Amino acid sequence: MRQTAVATVALLTLTACASVTDGQPANADGSVINHRAPAPDANLQVYGDSHGSFDTAAKNALSDVFAFWKQVYPSVSDGKSLPPIKGGLYSVDGAKAVDQKRVDGPAGKEACIKQKPETVIDNAAFCFLDDSIIWDRASNHLLAVLAAKYGTLLVALVFAHEFGHAIQSPRRLNIDPDNKLPTIYAESQADCASGAFIGSALAGDAPHFPVTAADVDRALDGFLLFRDSTPQSPADISHGNGFDRLSAFDDGIQHGVTYCYSDSYFSSRKFTERGYVPDTEQGAIDAQNGGNETLAQVLNAGDPKTDQNAGGLQPDLNRFWKAAAASIKKSWADVKIAEAPHPKCGASSTSEFGYCPDDNTVYYSADYAKSAYYSLTDQVTDPSTAVVTIQDNQPADFALGTMFAMAWGLAVRHQLFAKGIDDKDALLAAACYTGAYAKDINRPNGDATHSFILSPPDMDEATSAMLSLVGSDQSFGARGTTGLDRIQAFVKGYDGALSVC
Repeated sequence: MRQTAVATVALLTLTACASVTDGQPANADGSVINHRAPAPDANLQVYGDSHGSFDTAAKNALSDVFAFWKQVYPSVSDGKSLPPIKGGLYSVDGAKAVDQKRVDGPAGKEACIKQKPETVIDNAAFCFLDDSIIWDRASNHLLAVLAAKYGTLLVALVFAHEFGHAIQSPRRLNIDPDNKLPTIYAESQADCASGAFIGSALAGDAPHFPVTAADVDRALDGFLLFRDSTPQSPADISHGNGFDRLSAFDDGIQHGVTYCYSDSYFSSRKFTERGYVPDTEQGAIDAQNGGNETLAQVLNAGDPKTDQNAGGLQPDLNRFWKAAAASIKKSWADVKIAEAPHPKCGASSTSEFGYCPDDNTVYYSADYAKSAYYSLTDQVTDPSTAVVTIQDNQPADFALGTMFAMAWGLAVRHQLFAKGIDDKDALLAAACYTGAYAKDINRPNGDATHSFILSPPDMDEATSAMLSLVGSDQSFGARGTTGLDRIQAFVKGYDGALSVC
């Protein structure tokens, strides 16, 4: 995120609260549904099957995905039955393929691998050439590394995505017969399909994955690592950034496959992924800093017009909410921030970040602010070996910025609507308000109405914060919400602005 040197005004529509679909299935009395034990491991034919843990997880995932689509395919195909995969399933030891610079055995004859062997390295893919699914099972390559850290449900997300491409193929719905669809649209539709499958798993309909909402949150944390890097050019945009991918995933959970594969799906999709502003001094500085202000700048609540070390976030939050309050003929008292070991309100001994309505102040501890700033997880691939390493604690200025925006959202509840700020509804409303604020400032350039704007990586940082930081005991606490709930509220606010919150 960054400050630009222009003045600010805004016109907004404001309501009192957010309402989202709860990602956790529950009985009528609100108790969580108890899931049965997982089914015995699936027995699918896989060429190159190692019978190891990753291939077992892949077969279980594919078995459940196939069963899901056998049931729902008629709803998107005018009643036709699902054509099964024709070209087969292929597991490849990607590390061996890198060493030998080829793929041996039956997989070497698979159409996409035969055409381009490196296709399978650090990858899972549906091959349109022969209607097959291929993957790299190497334990130190991308899929297995992420599965080990984030759980086997992540494997199911991946293969549900790949079979989403199979549904697009000429053998099935033939979504793009002239091959004119931008890659990100096809990938978004496959992410939507993955969300629809996970929705069925949450409802207890995936025999090999008797999952809980906590499992889904963990898997989504891993799914964020499949995001695109900040693109250098439009040609680099493929799958979308983390926000784009999870918002498409949310579409599938909330609306199912009939929405994902409807005629209007592509026209309804909007994407936030973009590169740094090219050929400008500010764009070059932004790229050099990875889109991040310093921690000190984020915490400096001074006026950037008079303090060159001020980052601009807190004054801009007050700018935004002052305009929103005026739009409903109410006044806004600027929120302040202050460093303290614990907020001065509330009884929690673990809290190090929170909003206190009595003095209209957001309190933060220095340690918590630093941990929130350095909270992003990324993955790095060795170009010579394709070995993947997970890097935790990467800088993310708008992860911390999102925490402040959430606190301002609670202030909205208190100041403008005299509502409580300590329950589930308050947290989800604040997440929705934060999404609306992010939409207001997510633009490539500042202008006469926006002096403070997001940098390209910031939507990923906000998404990560919604999944993990917001619900932690050190900050606002989960309050009966899941990471998915908070993502849904954030997406709702971003897509619909304040009028839907």
